[in-house]
Amino acid sequence: MKKVMRKIRFFSLLVAATLFVQTAIATTLTVLPESSHYQGRRYYRTYTQDGLLSGHIDFAVYDTDDKADGDEFAKAGFTAPGSGQYTYAYQIFNDEGINAALEYFAILGIGEGAIDDITADIGSVDDEDDGIDSTTYYFGPHDASTGPDEAVWEFEGGILEAGEHSFFLVLSSAHDYTTGSYTVTKSSVSDAPVPNPEPGTLALLGVGGAMMLLRRRRSA
Repeated sequence: MKKVMRKIRFFSLLVAATLFVQTAIATTLTVLPESSHYQGRRYYRTYTQDGLLSGHIDFAVYDTDDKADGDEFAKAGFTAPGSGQYTYAYQIFNDEGINAALEYFAILGIGEGAIDDITADIGSVDDEDDGIDSTTYYFGPHDASTGPDEAVWEFEGGILEAGEHSFFLVLSSAHDYTTGSYTVTKSSVSDAPVPNPEPGTLALLGVGGAMMLLRRRRSA
């Protein structure tokens, strides 16, 4: 009976250790500095002419004028392009295995007038964790009076291979976030934070954020 109990205890410890390792791996995948303003993760899975693309995108919005926490992106040792109050950072992870190389990433649905400088307000920042830098980045075609509604980062030549992740892909804006969309090909996928200067939309987001915070506190 004692031998059986020892085996059961050993098996329990093994399961616990395995779960701990899996949790640790899942946690360390997020390289972006923590943001008290807004952060999250979205998963993608799609097929292209070159094969399967699957992985996830981590994102965060940093308020550089946050009275309580300050500029968390800068405090972590990183310098964002532009001079807007809000720094938007995205990081792409291309799953290991049979995945095709990821060559294109774009944020869609940027609000009208949310970008002040189409040259200075976009860039990439070394994540200091062996990330892959984009070969080029730019705002999409736009009317001068309304500003761009999309931002693009390209990884030409198949450099973002399976098992690799990108640098921090960064935008700067004077305006807080709303929900836009992103794409890793030419078709869009919903849910990614984008700059939007419309106060009505931001008010709705504030209510939604408060409800999410309340739910988290109740479940804690």
